[in-house]
Amino acid sequence: MARSKNKPAAEPAAASVVETARSLQPALQRHLVIVHQPGWQALSDWYEIAQMVRRIDPTTGVVIVRADRPDPRLQKQATTLPSLVFSAGPLGRFMPERGKVYHGRPIHKFEQLFRLDRAGVRVPPTAILQADTRLDPDLWGEFVVVKPTDIGSSSHGACIQLMRTRRVRYIPPQDYPEDHPGRRGPMLVQKYIDTGPRIALYRILTLFGEPLYIQYIESKLDRIGLDSTDARIEAEVIANQGLSQEDKRKSFVFRAEIAALARAAYRAIPEVPLQGCDIVCDARTGLPYILELNPGGNTWHFSSSFQADVREFEGPEMQHQRRWHLDAFGTAAHVLAEVTRREAI
Repeated sequence: MARSKNKPAAEPAAASVVETARSLQPALQRHLVIVHQPGWQALSDWYEIAQMVRRIDPTTGVVIVRADRPDPRLQKQATTLPSLVFSAGPLGRFMPERGKVYHGRPIHKFEQLFRLDRAGVRVPPTAILQADTRLDPDLWGEFVVVKPTDIGSSSHGACIQLMRTRRVRYIPPQDYPEDHPGRRGPMLVQKYIDTGPRIALYRILTLFGEPLYIQYIESKLDRIGLDSTDARIEAEVIANQGLSQEDKRKSFVFRAEIAALARAAYRAIPEVPLQGCDIVCDARTGLPYILELNPGGNTWHFSSSFQADVREFEGPEMQHQRRWHLDAFGTAAHVLAEVTRREAI
């Protein structure tokens, strides 16, 4: 029987529909290579952000490699187009053969502060405590904070001490107790920025200078009075990280001047893409000061193993706010897409 002239033509094969869709996609022009540090970030975070990057810019392909076990095929794929390599922490065993590379790395606290100060970013006056160190209270104020440069110790608030400026003395490394971080690296002395009756800190996580979240952390308890005895002042917990989770009150906020200072910090040390900026505000003047940038890379606390217990204590609502109050993953995707378009080589 002859086919009716009005009968619709057969639908095209599914395969040809797929091929047509593919032919309409713009050709890849560059690669974003994301280096994953297992335990420091969840791999699923990078997959989610990678999908967003592809939607934002279909001409950018995304390759995700592991720092500890890079896949040679993916490593080779990353060389086929101009690339930008982003790694929150050290590259590990991944050795990029092509591309502009940004990665986290430890930077001595004094070097961080020196570079920030040289760039005009507000930091407290800071010095390495040495045998010939003399502190003038007219310049340093009545109180200073003495803290270790040893990264493992300072990240937990160990041996960070508030002291009257006139009492600060150099101690040779061998004279510290066996477990004191002063044996493992020099001590810093820093002008005390008084945040008021309670210890308070802003943690701003930035990616290429753009804030992903701003968390305000405040002690629930008043600190000791500054008119107390030297012994009581020097025994006081003065660092936020030295407080128990039960003694902290946390919220996610946005303050323009805090965000601006964090952006300025990135411009001073632009080779480190992910920075966990710790900022305090002087209760008397309202001026914010950067204490450190935590440039090593283990600051992706959306999913880091380092903060797993803290996230469990804080609960799901706090984690929802961390993720969404500044649309962290969406912001990260837009930033990575833009930097890749601009700098891939």
